[in-house]
Amino acid sequence: MLLPFAIIAVSLVYVVAGVISRRVQPRNRIGLLLVLVGVGWLLDYTVEDGPLLLMLVAKSWPSLLGHVLVGFPTGRLLTLPRRLVVAAGYAESVVLCVALEYKHQPWTASIIDSETVMTAVIGMTMLVLQLHRWRCSSMAQRRTLTAMLGATAVAIIAFVVWEPVERAGLNPPVVVLMLALSGIPFAYLAGLLRRRIDRGEVADLVVRLSGGSPHAGVQEALAATLHDPGLRVAYWVAEQERYVDPDGRPVTLDSVHTRVDRGGTPVAVVLHDPVLDLELVDAACAAVGLALENERLTAELRAKVRQLADSRAKVLRAAEDERRRLERNLHDGVQQRLLSVAMTLGLAETVPPERGRALAGEAKQAVLATIDDVRAVCHGIHPPVLTERGLHGAVRELTALAEPRVDLTLDLPATVPPLVETTASYVVAEALANVTKHAEASRTKVVISGRDGRLVVEVDDDGRGGADPRRGSGLRGLGERVEANGGTMRVVSAASTGTSVRVVLPCAS
Repeated sequence: MLLPFAIIAVSLVYVVAGVISRRVQPRNRIGLLLVLVGVGWLLDYTVEDGPLLLMLVAKSWPSLLGHVLVGFPTGRLLTLPRRLVVAAGYAESVVLCVALEYKHQPWTASIIDSETVMTAVIGMTMLVLQLHRWRCSSMAQRRTLTAMLGATAVAIIAFVVWEPVERAGLNPPVVVLMLALSGIPFAYLAGLLRRRIDRGEVADLVVRLSGGSPHAGVQEALAATLHDPGLRVAYWVAEQERYVDPDGRPVTLDSVHTRVDRGGTPVAVVLHDPVLDLELVDAACAAVGLALENERLTAELRAKVRQLADSRAKVLRAAEDERRRLERNLHDGVQQRLLSVAMTLGLAETVPPERGRALAGEAKQAVLATIDDVRAVCHGIHPPVLTERGLHGAVRELTALAEPRVDLTLDLPATVPPLVETTASYVVAEALANVTKHAEASRTKVVISGRDGRLVVEVDDDGRGGADPRRGSGLRGLGERVEANGGTMRVVSAASTGTSVRVVLPCAS
């Protein structure tokens, strides 16, 4: 039997740890569970008999303790195995309480006798789950789990073997069990203390970044302070409307991240381990806000350089493809017709005048047909309507001929550079062609406006959606053309909600 002071001491340790946890982390469930464990422990060893509900509270403290161990550090059971093993622990407590309530019935004897075996199986399963969790965790997660895992192993082993040792007639020291069970709240409090120490390290971030060291980058400093080697920083590039890494490469936000703003404007996101304390991450990001803004400018410059290099390579490839296309069209069409004209005129020189006039007429028709071929080739290079009527007329002609009906809104600046006009015309033409061929839409809206030295082209439809620039050569080529002109293109196309194409082109004359 445990001594009264041991019972009170263990209960007090759990209750105090739970109260501190609730004050420090009000939304964390661990604090409430620790308080319930302490109360249940005290009732279990002070109340021998009472109502079923009271006995259930008294006998449930091992299950609550198992919930604390498996649900650490938040108290939430995030996987099915954890939920099942904790549910098994609660079920054991309920069955045992019912058996003790009706202990004079013959069927309860076997349940009471099997308590030790059930406790051992559930306890060791919890320990195995925690060991597997630790093994599969990242370095930041292991840093949080290690102390609690050690305390868990000691407590479970001590609790599982205690009753068999007592039944064997041995008298193990009470202090062993008391220290084993008390190790859990102390390990949890140690984690809270380490959290406070980590908050103190945030103040060193500014000193570390202002020390002039070439290795004192924001990403490295944050990773070291938050003890997360996998931490990454991505910077917002407004012109491209996406986040990029320090080298200017696009970043996909596919993990837990914290956004950093300055003056309501996005600056960066910090992609980090989900186990990190979000308040600590926010404090660290606030401490390095200015440094993040400075690195954002550098990352934005690198992104523009990378985009320019990629666009240049795409333009060179497109120019080569276009040259080959023109060469093929001229060779297969215009050149062959001109050779035919030359042969016809040569033949006309060797035949009688009547026959020569007929051959000259054929040559004339061939020359006219060749002129049509040349016009067709020229139309593929530059839409003639742009030259004749400008962007305003070209877009009106495109929308007038499109199906389904198009709602057009034009608010063009006074002057638009010819290259921007051509690109905007191709954007509208390709987007409307995609709506006709794929969207099955009932309405299309085209808005072209100029503001702040930029031309914004928006084409929206209410069709079936599903457009993906990575799969369609038309949208992909359109995006390359836009980027080659220093612009950005964004396509939003969810299934059954329609497609929205938004292009922003620099329009400074």
